[in-house]
This record gives sequence, structure tokens and C-alpha cells, in this order.
Amino acid sequence: MPLVLFLAMMIIMGFATCCLASSGHGGDMPIARPEGRTPAFGNLYVVGWTAVNFFILLALLYKFAYNPINEMLEKRSTTIESSLKHAEEVKAEVEEMRKEAQANLANSRQEAQDIVARATKAAEDAKNEILARANEDAANMKARATAEIEAATEQAKAEIRDTAASLAIMAAEKVLGRAITEADHKNMVKQFVDEAGDLLC
Repeated sequence: MPLVLFLAMMIIMGFATCCLASSGHGGDMPIARPEGRTPAFGNLYVVGWTAVNFFILLALLYKFAYNPINEMLEKRSTTIESSLKHAEEVKAEVEEMRKEAQANLANSRQEAQDIVARATKAAEDAKNEILARANEDAANMKARATAEIEAATEQAKAEIRDTAASLAIMAAEKVLGRAITEADHKNMVKQFVDEAGDLLC
């Protein structure tokens, strides 16, 4: 505020000096006008005061206006430079974050592919294990069924042989008209089995 008042005062003084120069009066002291032709350098008194006022105004402007304006411009320049530097730093950080995000995305994709590959392999192994177990169970069931069929066949053959031998003995008893002893029974069964056993099977 004092600077503004001082500058306003200096401008008013300069304006007053110009008015005095134009009116031909310098305060209470009259300014003599040259008679005849106009002097080469004009009125030195008015020129002198105008020059003094100009240089005083220039010095005051330099002292009170140039330095603050220069400081303001320097601060503004520093602020702009710091803003540009900060922008470059932010840009570098963003670029680094972008690269990290791309690397993380690539790692995530690789991990997902590995998980899918492991899951596929585990499913394939489980399928092969189930098929192998099913084939083994089927082979065991087939072997048991075959063994049971063979055992049942042998048992049926034995029962058929026994039944046929009993029928043959009964027929022989009727033909002979007497009961067959235990020794005869054993001999006849043995002979019948030896002769007709293969045919009955």
C-alpha cells in the first residue's frame, strides 16, 4: 500500500512538472522567454526538473517494482520448473506402475495356464486310474465268474455221474434179480465211471 501511494505521488509530481513547463511558470519564479528565435536546448530549468523526476521515478520503480516483479517471476519460474519436475516424476511412476501391472498380468496368466495344465493332468491321471481300476475289477469279476462256472460245471458233472451210476446199479439189480453187495456196488460204479464218465461230460 505505501508503494502504491508513493508511485501515485511521483506520477502527480511528474504531471505537475509538465504543466509548469507548458504554462511557462516555475512556481513563484518567472521563467524568461527568449525573444526572437527559439533557443537550441529549450528551457533548461523545465528540462532539468523533468529529467530529475524521470530518474527518481525510474529509481523508485527499479527499487520497489522491478525487484518484486523479478522475484515474482523467479518464484513463478521455480514453481513451473518444480511442477514440470513433479509431472515427470509422476509420469515415471505411472510408467513404472504400468510395467508392473503388465508383469503382474503376465504372471497371472502364466499361473492360470499352469493351474489349468495341472488340473487337466490330474483329471487325466484320475481317469486313467479309474479305468485301470475298473478294468482290474472287471478282470477279477470275470475270473471269479469263470471259476464259479467251472466249479458248478464240475459239481453238475459229478452229480450226473452219481445219478447215472445209481440208475445203472438199480437196473443191474433188477436184471440180476438180487441185491448187489457193497463190493459189487463199488466195482460197478468204478467201472461205469471209467467207461461212461467221458460220455456223460
